[in-house]
Amino acid sequence: MAIALVAIPLGLHFHQYVEPFPWLGAILLAAAAAGARVFGVPLPGKGYATFVVGVGIAAVAAIGWAAAGAAGGLGIIVADRWARRLPVRNAISNAAHFATACVMSGLLYGAVSGGLGYAAFAPWNAWRLLLLSLSFIACVNLTFYLQLVLSPAIAWVDPMLTARWEASVAILSTLLALGALALSYRPWSVEGYLTGALVLAGLAAFSHWLVRRGSSGESLALIHRLSRAISARPEIALALDEIGPLARALVPWDDMGIAVYDTVRRELLILADSDGALSPGTRLPAAGGLAALAIESRRAVTDAVLGDDERRRGSSIAVPLLHGDRVVGVWTVRHRRHDMYRPHDAALLEYVAPGLALSLSLDRLIRPVLDASAHVAQQAESLTATTAQLHASAEQSAESASRTAAIVRAVAGTLSAGARDAADASRLAGETASEGARTQTVGDDVLRDARAVRAATDGVLARLASAEETVRASAGEITTLREISAAVHGFGQMLTVRADEAGVLALNANVEAARAGQHGGGFSVVAHELHAVAERNAAEAEEIERAVTGIDAALDRAVALMDRTRVDVTTVAAASRGWAIELDRIVAAAETLAAAGRRIAERARANADRSSSTAASLATAREDAVTAAGESDAVAGASAEQEQVVHAITQSANELNATAADLAAAVASIRTAR
Repeated sequence: MAIALVAIPLGLHFHQYVEPFPWLGAILLAAAAAGARVFGVPLPGKGYATFVVGVGIAAVAAIGWAAAGAAGGLGIIVADRWARRLPVRNAISNAAHFATACVMSGLLYGAVSGGLGYAAFAPWNAWRLLLLSLSFIACVNLTFYLQLVLSPAIAWVDPMLTARWEASVAILSTLLALGALALSYRPWSVEGYLTGALVLAGLAAFSHWLVRRGSSGESLALIHRLSRAISARPEIALALDEIGPLARALVPWDDMGIAVYDTVRRELLILADSDGALSPGTRLPAAGGLAALAIESRRAVTDAVLGDDERRRGSSIAVPLLHGDRVVGVWTVRHRRHDMYRPHDAALLEYVAPGLALSLSLDRLIRPVLDASAHVAQQAESLTATTAQLHASAEQSAESASRTAAIVRAVAGTLSAGARDAADASRLAGETASEGARTQTVGDDVLRDARAVRAATDGVLARLASAEETVRASAGEITTLREISAAVHGFGQMLTVRADEAGVLALNANVEAARAGQHGGGFSVVAHELHAVAERNAAEAEEIERAVTGIDAALDRAVALMDRTRVDVTTVAAASRGWAIELDRIVAAAETLAAAGRRIAERARANADRSSSTAASLATAREDAVTAAGESDAVAGASAEQEQVVHAITQSANELNATAADLAAAVASIRTAR
């Protein structure tokens, strides 16, 4: 589209056409392109053969590539949009293929100096005209196949089939178009025009006959391949993977389904569906919709007969599967595009319907035979495998019985030795029980002594705590004595002060007595007495001071003694508490020792009992082993007889397997007969 939109206007601007502009030729060529586009062959896959290729080659040679691209592209758009009723996008896309081929091949033709108009058919231009034809055909198909690869909407087209038809139709349409163009350039004569017209008419009729026969042959070939694939195996559900690709060569489809029609219940039983939305065995009513219409009309129908609301979900084709006059099922194909299918597509699928109906009927008849054959074959294989296993088991049983007899005899000897060992173990367990009892007694004695020491330690701790409290109280009394000593010391100091004061008074009295002379005799006596009192007070104060000093020294010694006593008591108390903890551990260890001794004694007695029982059991087992050795010899003889019976069963299984093979061969002959 980009090349066409850019190159065509540029070519017209630079006069890439014959001078003067060929208006009549352009109109005739546009009409020819529209007519050739309308004439299509409905190939499998809904393709249209490109007869317009010859018109394009003739247009480039007649009026130039720019005018040819514009006129031919316009004719294609008109025909595709209003005659073929294609969407505008598709019509423009088809015109773009044509215009691009005109541009590319026209530029190449101009580069080699190709002639236009009457000169195009000159002898010297023959190879240039051939180059134009080949380049135009190649360009159209290359751009189309590029779109085919890149566009998912047309990815269902068969490339090989399309290429074959494009090449065939391109050659025929090129011969017709160039022949008509050459006739138009001939000098006017009735005989010449009649001769050329007859030749062209014959060529056109031959081309029409060849194309119609070829398209029918392609359709019939695909239908034959599809019918052969359907007939190859009666199981329709298993053949759906093979039918699908071949059916896609006839018509495009996204989903395909096959259903069995139940005439009694008027329901469709889903046999297979590629969509996966409906699982096999699902039942659907057949009272309405496209399937019901196909069953009632007994012909293939498309959804073109349905309303627009139903068609918006996509396109569908329903094909009734007729076995004689009876409808046995419905074959449906579906596509996501709502305008995909036409009546011709339904007619193509209707060619395949008889073979599919026959396969569906045979599928219902042969399926029980197939199931029975498979079941018999499975049972025969299972029986053969079982008898083979029994035969091998019988041989192994005989060998095993012989080996077992020898092993049992060896076991008997081993059991005798085990009985002796068990007796020794019983005796050893008794001795261990005695040692455990003594251990328990020692543990009980240690526990009793440890508990007594622990109780004595608790008493010592209590007395130490009382002594520590007494020392603490004595320290308080000493503190009180210190206070009393301090009070006495203060009293002595007060006496000293009073003695000093009395001495001063006595001195004053003597002074006053001396000053008074004879009148101071009384003062002299008083002074003498005061002096005596002062001396006594001073002496008493000295005695008190010495006593207080002695008391303080004694109190200091008592305090030091009390401190040492308190430290010793605290140390002894701490040590006693450590002894108590250790004694607790000793008590716990003693309890553990006593319990261990008790358990040793109990377990030793239990082991002694078990050893005695084991010795008795081993003696009994020895007797049983001797008996089993004799029975193993008898089993060996019975295994030989069993091997003969198994051989007879093997022969019967082989006969059953042959019967299953005959049944499978019968089924295969039914398939071959089809």
